[in-house]
Amino acid sequence: MSIDQKLRAAVGLHQAGNLADAGELYQEILIEEPNQVDALNLLGVILNTAGKTDAALTLLERACTLAPEFAAPFVNMGNALQSVGRLTEAIDALQKGLVLAPEQAETWNNLASALNIEGRHNEAITACTQSLTLAPQLGAAHVNMGNALLALGNKNEAEHAFEKALKLDPADSNAFFNLGNIKMQVAQFEEAHSYYSRAVALDSCNPEKLYNLGNARQALDRYEDAIAAYDASLTVRPGYVDAQCNRGATLQMMGQIEPAIQSLRAAIEIEPNSADLHWNLSLALLEKGEMAEGWAEYEWRWRTPAFTDKARDFGVPSWQGEPQLGKTLLITAEQGFGDAIRFARYLTHVKKLMGRIIVECRPPLIRLFQEIAEVDATIQYGNAPPQIDLTCPMMSLAHVLKDNFINVKLNETIPAETPYLSAPATIVPSTLISQPGRLKVGLVWAGSPSRAEAHKRSCPLINFLPLLNIDNINFFSLQVGPSQAELDSMPEHHGIIDLANDFSDFADTANAILAMDLIITVDTAVLHLAGALAKPAWGVMSRPTGFLWQTDRQDSPWYSTVRLFRQPTPGDWAGLFSQLRPALKDFVERHSRPDDV
Repeated sequence: MSIDQKLRAAVGLHQAGNLADAGELYQEILIEEPNQVDALNLLGVILNTAGKTDAALTLLERACTLAPEFAAPFVNMGNALQSVGRLTEAIDALQKGLVLAPEQAETWNNLASALNIEGRHNEAITACTQSLTLAPQLGAAHVNMGNALLALGNKNEAEHAFEKALKLDPADSNAFFNLGNIKMQVAQFEEAHSYYSRAVALDSCNPEKLYNLGNARQALDRYEDAIAAYDASLTVRPGYVDAQCNRGATLQMMGQIEPAIQSLRAAIEIEPNSADLHWNLSLALLEKGEMAEGWAEYEWRWRTPAFTDKARDFGVPSWQGEPQLGKTLLITAEQGFGDAIRFARYLTHVKKLMGRIIVECRPPLIRLFQEIAEVDATIQYGNAPPQIDLTCPMMSLAHVLKDNFINVKLNETIPAETPYLSAPATIVPSTLISQPGRLKVGLVWAGSPSRAEAHKRSCPLINFLPLLNIDNINFFSLQVGPSQAELDSMPEHHGIIDLANDFSDFADTANAILAMDLIITVDTAVLHLAGALAKPAWGVMSRPTGFLWQTDRQDSPWYSTVRLFRQPTPGDWAGLFSQLRPALKDFVERHSRPDDV
């Protein structure tokens, strides 16, 4: 059989899917004619399909050198390079192939895929447009177009592109997957789960699709199902860090803290430099109460994507907790309002080691923190600081001060003296509060909508209704933000007096809290503020709760005056309030003042 005959036979076997026999014939051809370009090219394709990419690239590069005007080896080399993540080289090879054969719609689409992965989304849209001009029915090109549009923030156009792909091919797993991604971005978790489920049904061995299915289940509080999806993803790709990370986080959400820690430690053994794994380990350790290691691991946050925009370079050294009397330290409140209020307790101890303290925080905290005697100055977050010698993020204070506070017992690791905050004496109390009367109870039912899991932590005001008919209480709303409007939808004569219209910052809120007998609030900054002011406060806690509130305890090592009421199961506010109502009646009986009632 001549070389041409062998080549035709090999191509026939190749097209029929008999890659092993086709490969043997290509090898025979290359033994007889080492520079046979078609055999080099097509054997390279088979080797790449078999996962032998290095050998494939050797053959394809030779084919490109021997036939620089032949598009196919360049295209196939681009596909092989993309399969191993060598994207810049892949894009170059694909572009060379398209110069030689610009009419290849699939090559334009493959180029678009590589450009998307590289983050060159506008160029990907151009490549998709070329592909769809040549082949309007190419569903994969609509998917890549949708990916590019989604990355550029054009969710509606992206969704339209994915839907087009599904009209062309109702079994396009990638289109379902990416529609799921869109729905996750807009917190439509049920729809996301539906799309991911269909994607996985069509492509059950894809680790990314199984992983995202797990994420949707986690968002829906279907924790055991989420674990099953993560486990399936890890079966396909045992070293998949994202799946390991979220698996550990889900175990933590389930209250299985020790299994979460064990899972994350095992993953770190495999990927010791994964910032996300260390970050999640820190949260689990802190929830368990292992403060020393937990705060050390917490420092990994600066290497995670979520903290990239918070990392700051002030051109001075980072403070590590050593005495620096005579020096000026800038402390940056880099996270939420509640976090800053909680960690302001450390400022008294920092002052014993430092000359001057400047606190950088967002405007709603400035007046409040100006009342701290140990704070020499406050500046607005993001403004240029005056001359400083050292800097430290506020949420790192527990770690850098570890030698001062870390002991064996949990309560000995936290400086828990309260109050450590106060309201400015210049604030005039509201006349609505100062009227003599019954016990005064302040209510907050929602946190900031920009915070993670805000929809779970916030409790619709209507759930507070069973409390409002308890005798001898005046209820006051301390709720700010969009959820303040829920007062308008309450039944008539609900009796809640709205104070929040007079609040301009947390100093005003603190003034109102000090006039209350009790605060009842969801997990938001007001709970921290009440605790820092040493006022009785009851936390209305979703499940899972924030890691520093720990698991299932009713008290808090951070605040001696705080009591925690937790949902019996995720989303069960009614069950929580069935516990809280009798507790409030008991509180009234124990604290009612006969002279006022």
